[in-house]
Amino acid sequence: MINLAECPKCNNRVLHVRIESAVATVDEESKGRCLTFSCIHCNTLLGVQMDQRSRPRRRNEAAPQPN
Repeated sequence: MINLAECPKCNNRVLHVRIESAVATVDEESKGRCLTFSCIHCNTLLGVQMDQRSRPRRRNEAAPQPN
């Protein structure tokens, strides 16, 4: 059986989500990379989880520029 979900804001069925990368911070200090999941219809944030595939970068290395 397929699990159907609805966006809590716009009530549209959530068949696809927008996945973006984010940086988790604690007390203004970077602690790790995360993935955010958003509704494609209204951009409401649906969830966040740690990115297990990310590799930590050295402190003196510049952040990658978005494409």
